[in-house]
Amino acid sequence: MVYPKFIADEMLGKIAKKLRIFGFDTEYLPNTEDKTLINRSINNKRTILTKDRELYTRSLKLNVPCFLITLENEFENLIIIMREFNINSIFSVTNKYTRCTLCNGTLEKVVKSSLIRSYIPQKVFDNNEIYFKCSFCKKIYWNGTHIQEINQLIDNINKKIRKD
Repeated sequence: MVYPKFIADEMLGKIAKKLRIFGFDTEYLPNTEDKTLINRSINNKRTILTKDRELYTRSLKLNVPCFLITLENEFENLIIIMREFNINSIFSVTNKYTRCTLCNGTLEKVVKSSLIRSYIPQKVFDNNEIYFKCSFCKKIYWNGTHIQEINQLIDNINKKIRKD
């Protein structure tokens, strides 16, 4: 299945981060003019995610794919996004599909080595064998306790998507 690519405006930073963790190619462009968002959407074949009704209306008039987020609850908004784009389930986070939460780059598997030692806390280095490095910004990731929390969120979203 080909998943949609997104652009999230400045009001949706947390949702953009979650979408990246879930593996969706999602640009996050805070402090960006509407015209620039629209042009990037057109040029990069991305759907704009926004809470800005004016941007939403302008996009629709220009036939630019745009989805208006209307709820304040992040969980419900993620479910609505999945339904809108016919996504029937999300894979658990294994970092195989996850994207960098900072820059949206892809992650590459890195085996434990002294080369990454200086980039992570000693306790993390002692307790993990496999790491993931962003192909663009070089940030290092590992499977910590936060992955369990994210996977629980994914399980809850999947249950809700399948239930309704």
